[in-house]
Amino acid sequence: MSLDLEPAELLAAALTAMTLALPLILVLAAAAISGPPRLWNGAGLAMGTGLLRGVGLAAGAVLAGADGLIGAGQFLARIALVIGLVLAILAAVLVIVLEEGTALTAAAGILACGFIAFGAPSEALPALQDITDSPLVLLAAVVIEAVALVALVGAAVAAAGHGRALQYGIAAAGAVGAVLSLYGILASATEALPAPSLMTVLITVLIALALGSIAGGVVETLRARRPAPSTPRTTSS
Repeated sequence: MSLDLEPAELLAAALTAMTLALPLILVLAAAAISGPPRLWNGAGLAMGTGLLRGVGLAAGAVLAGADGLIGAGQFLARIALVIGLVLAILAAVLVIVLEEGTALTAAAGILACGFIAFGAPSEALPALQDITDSPLVLLAAVVIEAVALVALVGAAVAAAGHGRALQYGIAAAGAVGAVLSLYGILASATEALPAPSLMTVLITVLIALALGSIAGGVVETLRARRPAPSTPRTTSS
């Protein structure tokens, strides 16, 4: 590998890394909001810790320069991603089904954020290696992807705190994004299925976000119009 740092390669790798992070934003946000709001910070901590470990795993494989280590790191990262995506689907469904999160749903979301964040950096390496063979550019791109995930997921979670309808939308988009990501991993691993393009995934996730938010708004409106249960009157003698 070359230690040269070409500005054009760095720009292309950085843009690719940020693009690869986009499908995971709402998946992570949906997992993060699965518990009570007071526990959302726990999901953020798990995601941050997972990203640090994931970047470390990717950096170790790249700097070692051994194809076997890179392959082993990607295999480990892919297992973590699959576990995290399955948990994220469960967490997203619970956001929709339950009016309020519980400690159990929060645990599912926290674990999902940790596993997905751990696997994301190494999973991005094959696409980045098609652009450059410079370890410095690869590491910079992986770090940029991690920073983009932290910033954008944080913004999505903050937005979710402003309304239940948007929580429905984020949960629907997160579940769809997680399912498509799982399908993409399966297609990539078997090479027997057509993998969905990134544009297809993004458009589908955005449609799910819009439809989920609309459905959430309707549900909240119906709940607001529901008459409160009357309390029986007590008579004093």
